Amino acid sequence: MELNEWSGRIEGISAAYGEYFAVERTPEWVLLKLTEEVGELTQAYLASSGQGRNRGKSDDELRQDLEGEVADAFAMILVFARSAGIDIESALTTKWLPWEKFHADRAAGLAPEPLAHRWPEPSDDDSQASS
Repeated sequence: MELNEWSGRIEGISAAYGEYFAVERTPEWVLLKLTEEVGELTQAYLASSGQGRNRGKSDDELRQDLEGEVADAFAMILVFARSAGIDIESALTTKWLPWEKFHADRAAGLAPEPLAHRWPEPSDDDSQASS
């Protein structure tokens, strides 16, 4: 199934959810719901990686929780993109796929190396100015 087809099907499920629970699915609600799902994904990851409470769940149950939360967060990204009028396949193609060629060229020695991303070393004048 193509991503835009997934988006349409998930949008239908989300719309039915809104109707069933009498939730007005405004753009703000969709973004807040996405934020909620990312929080739940974080919680599931922390539990499955041993960095959070496992609530007495087995490793298999923790893995199932993590997979479910990844699906929920991804679904809400699709719903959000659709509500914002974004064609997710086109957006991904435009934003991410050009980097395939760049990194292939880089691996072949044909692209520039990245600039160093660090703060300049402090000078003697800088240390005296903060005194």
